[in-house]
Amino acid sequence: MQESTQNAPESLCGTRCDHLSEMPEGEHQKTGRKAREREEIRLSENPSHLLSKEGFAMYIGKTVDAIVSMAKAGKLPAVYMADPLKPGGNAELYINRKAWDEACDRLIENAPQEWHDWENRLFLFKPTSGRRNRNISGKAA
Repeated sequence: MQESTQNAPESLCGTRCDHLSEMPEGEHQKTGRKAREREEIRLSENPSHLLSKEGFAMYIGKTVDAIVSMAKAGKLPAVYMADPLKPGGNAELYINRKAWDEACDRLIENAPQEWHDWENRLFLFKPTSGRRNRNISGKAA
């Protein structure tokens, strides 16, 4: 019966330690496994009106799970599409991006004036009625 020496540490002059020092920086130092490379996220300049749940999640900056729960709660213009040749098959979730954008535009148009004041606050200075100014005026009196 042979013993497995695959995970056993090698002698001081062994090659296992030498391999760790010669690894590229992208590899894990202890196990020798490479770090998983992330794919670059690319969005189309003009996406379709119907987006998959993954595409819509990237579009609005939410997680896929959040998109699914919002669709189940009726908070999204969602459409479930199934293969008509497989009536019992799984349906895929698609969200109407155009309807979402139009609803967002209506919300902005119908927002109260207080909400639109953020545009004015971008270029104004902070009010001078803060605590610091009260202390200065109290010392001068």
